[in-house]
Amino acid sequence: MERLVFERRKYGKELLIDACNVEELDIVNDTLVLSFYTIILLEKATGLYHLDTETIPLQDHTILFVKPGQFNKVGGAHFVRGHFLFFEGDFLDEFFNDKNFIYKFGFYHSPETPSVLRLGLSEFAKYDSIAAEIREEIRHLSADSHHVLRSLIYYLLVRLNQHYGKFYGSSPDTIMEPRVLQFIKLLEREIRTTQTVQAYADRLQISRVYLNQLCQKNFSKPSIQVIREYLLSEIKKEIKFSEKDLSEIAYDFNFSAPSHFTRFFKQMANLTPQQYREGS
Repeated sequence: MERLVFERRKYGKELLIDACNVEELDIVNDTLVLSFYTIILLEKATGLYHLDTETIPLQDHTILFVKPGQFNKVGGAHFVRGHFLFFEGDFLDEFFNDKNFIYKFGFYHSPETPSVLRLGLSEFAKYDSIAAEIREEIRHLSADSHHVLRSLIYYLLVRLNQHYGKFYGSSPDTIMEPRVLQFIKLLEREIRTTQTVQAYADRLQISRVYLNQLCQKNFSKPSIQVIREYLLSEIKKEIKFSEKDLSEIAYDFNFSAPSHFTRFFKQMANLTPQQYREGS
């Protein structure tokens, strides 16, 4: 497994966005963990792409959305033509002065929907042309390039989010309340050690009742269920991609005993951790 960190000074000065086409991409390892956001626009592709616990069959005119920290298993994927966009969250934060801006986009932070969008030829071509323009701007940087690049990536993200919302039947602005955004950020950062409703409510400086109301409103489920689903997702990633034994994973996730870990996993996934590992 290889962990990739964004090269901020690749072009001689700090730039928090990059782009390349398939021919320029050099993937050495089968499993990658990225420190940055990625949009993969595949004009032509075949095979399977594994993203955390998702197995995504690749086909022409497919877009994949990868967020920092996710496990990418790419050995079974064959990229023929397409573009890759990479950017750090800071690239948008410093422009929009909103540390939660990236959480607007369901394709990165919705716990309910997949990380893939499949399009028709004309729809895909529209988005791919923007990616090509971003790549061209980066290859010929000028004094105004930062403004051009932010405008292009902003337009691309918003349009993709609108399309994604229509495709999966969700509102593009589903999770915009500040407390909900903060809750999601806390879950993604602390789910390994923090797993109670009260703990998250305390961190958010709200009551358990109010946190539950927010979850019912935004996710149509109680807060404890949201927490347990995030926990299960993280555990599945660890089982699938690490070589740790299951007892070690149980303690890593703050379970008091492996038997409690097994009971939780079976209740949530309808199979034991060992069965899941054997089937992954």
